[in-house]
Amino acid sequence: MTDAITNVGPAAVGAVVFVLLAAWCFSHRRVDQSLVALGLYLGLLDGYLKLRTGSPVITLARDVLVVAIAGGALLRAVQSNKPLPLPPIGVLVLAFSAVVLVELFNPDGPGLTVGAGGVRQHLEFVPLFFLGYAFMRRETQIQKLMFILVLCAAVGGFVSYVQSTLTPEQFANWGPGYRERILGTGTFAGAGRVAFDDSGVASVRPFGLGSDLGGGAVAAALALPSLIAMLMVAKPQARIWLMPFIVGIALAIATSGTRAALITAFVSAVSFAMLAAASRKALQVIAAIAVGVVVVYAAFEYLGPRNSTTQRAKSITPGRVVTTFSEERGSSVAKFAEYASKYPLGLGVGTVGPAAAALNDRPIASQAVLNIETEWNFLVLEVGLVGVALFLAINFRLVLALTRIRRIADHTMRLRLAALAAPLFGLLAADFAGTTTASVPPAPYFWFVGGVLSYWLVTAYQDEGRLNTTEEDQAASPGRAQAPPAGTRRPLSGVMPCA
Repeated sequence: MTDAITNVGPAAVGAVVFVLLAAWCFSHRRVDQSLVALGLYLGLLDGYLKLRTGSPVITLARDVLVVAIAGGALLRAVQSNKPLPLPPIGVLVLAFSAVVLVELFNPDGPGLTVGAGGVRQHLEFVPLFFLGYAFMRRETQIQKLMFILVLCAAVGGFVSYVQSTLTPEQFANWGPGYRERILGTGTFAGAGRVAFDDSGVASVRPFGLGSDLGGGAVAAALALPSLIAMLMVAKPQARIWLMPFIVGIALAIATSGTRAALITAFVSAVSFAMLAAASRKALQVIAAIAVGVVVVYAAFEYLGPRNSTTQRAKSITPGRVVTTFSEERGSSVAKFAEYASKYPLGLGVGTVGPAAAALNDRPIASQAVLNIETEWNFLVLEVGLVGVALFLAINFRLVLALTRIRRIADHTMRLRLAALAAPLFGLLAADFAGTTTASVPPAPYFWFVGGVLSYWLVTAYQDEGRLNTTEEDQAASPGRAQAPPAGTRRPLSGVMPCA
């Protein structure tokens, strides 16, 4: 009896706290603050609670929070008779959502029950696109977003390091979900998340605070540009306080246990350098990235040669990356053409992916008949060529907007927007190694940051476009409006207060 009370007590308290949090998110007028709570939940608790309890139902908590925030904002907008502006890319996002809903009734689909889970895996974070566009309109809010990304990634990095020191059996004792994935039982039969050295000894591939291997490293890859930007804009005496975050993110990358996370981090860093560099600041950007590279290298050295990530890193050096990709993902990429010609209308949502595994209770290894090792295979099977085309159109439209970052006169704002935008290129690279739109943190990051950038680089840019160019651009075009005098408010540094 005492044991039962002991087990039920924390769960009951947690449920009450969550209900209060959801109610607060729904009723709180400062949507940006509600989004902070959601970000912390996704970054610090979502994956851990899922695996600690062993129940996939726990992931519905994040959907409740998203719906509470979006529903409360929508209700207040209706009550105040304020128009709800449609983001510039919003039509494409709504069209993609419509295709997903139509695929629910695909005659080749798995049925409405499983299909509903398939709709969820595609659309659960889409509301974040519209929330990011409507409520992230101050520079201070961008700063908070970057800090949350870095904080969650750093904490996850330290957790990844602790996990890397455990044996698979010790890690499996963290909870039923961990046990299932580490030991390869249940849904993960034949797909245990461990690595083997040359002598056949198994070692842990850390999850961090995510719900699968490499989760902590992917979070670090998304946060890395933000950390570099924070280092560049922080005052010298304040940079010492960033050291724990630097170490945490370096450890997350060095213990990733997956090549995809390493490539995502590399592409994100290089993209940041290309987006942020302008005029004399290029050397500063390169220097900051060089510091990051040194710290990550030091983390690899500290972990030693037995670190499983070190072995994977050697296979993606410049001289071997093409060969490794061809061996590991070449056949998966080639499958896209086959699926596109064979299933142009898709097979219906819920056919493959996390929803199919959870709701059909089929081992992941048994789903290998349909290859979803890339985002493109996943999308064409679930939503057909139309869905793939719309998803590509959304990415293409965002990439076009990102070209404007280098023309922003405010150096600090340019760095911050570049830090948020750069991981989108990393995610495009990751699309060739996994299903990014159906996993956390890539999916919420893509939709939320996509909405944020839609405002800052399309709407706000067009409103103040004649003032958004660098000094070099103005010198090349004498007829262009000049930048505001020193000491005045700069363009694109907080155009509109939060609704």
